[in-house]
Amino acid sequence: MKRSALGKGIAALIPEAPAARQPGVVDVPVTEIRPNPLQPRRRFTPDGLTELADSIREHGLLQPVVVSRAPDGGFHLVAGERRWRAAQLAGLARIPVVVREAAGDSDLLALALIENLQREDLTPIEEARAFHHLRIELGQSQEAIARQVGKDRSTVANALRLLQLPLELQELVDGGALSAGHARALVSVDDAQRQRELAERCVREGWSVRRLERALQPALRPARRGPDPDTMEAADRLALALGTRIEIRRRRRGGEIRLHFGSEDELIRLYRRLGGEES
Repeated sequence: MKRSALGKGIAALIPEAPAARQPGVVDVPVTEIRPNPLQPRRRFTPDGLTELADSIREHGLLQPVVVSRAPDGGFHLVAGERRWRAAQLAGLARIPVVVREAAGDSDLLALALIENLQREDLTPIEEARAFHHLRIELGQSQEAIARQVGKDRSTVANALRLLQLPLELQELVDGGALSAGHARALVSVDDAQRQRELAERCVREGWSVRRLERALQPALRPARRGPDPDTMEAADRLALALGTRIEIRRRRRGGEIRLHFGSEDELIRLYRRLGGEES
């Protein structure tokens, strides 16, 4: 006896329809797509790519990548390089793309940067390098960059300062061993060797940003207590007796008496006086 479709739930009564394709999306061969030479993102972890490739094999590439037409034919990736790489691992011959017309390097970089920033895919150093490219090589002001990527000018300025760190420290930030907060604190240190020492301690001892900031604060000297009246009187009496300025400094246990002299002759006189050679 044929089983009723009702046993499969209401979904069985609704005919399956092919997934709706977004307007403007077309399929192109993966071999016709080349990485964006201005892609700010540089790190693609193998484990993450493998997991994404497994998902693509099972469900397909659900979100199209963004490309622009290359002058010499084919396409340049604008956004979605990680998905493009994973699609190749998954063995896809064609993938869905949205074609964006980019006017030049500035547009290519800005579009890639904005897409990565929105997805929070960039490390702080990758973001800083992208800002640097826009600032120096494409001649954009910090204000223009901030408007283009939807951030405050101070955010762009602080990001650019991270590139003042030694390259080995930039790599620690890139790899996640140091956070952007650690990096911003280390930039305030003038000496590169001191920066390296502090960075090593942060990594080795697991310092938080707050702990690093405390280490960078100037040591506060405890307020020096003035001498008590009896000590001051004793110093005055000795000064009158010896004919020179006297300081008495007490410690928790004991202390010291300092005699001041202004010339060799005065030193000899004090020596003789204390040695009993003068009355």
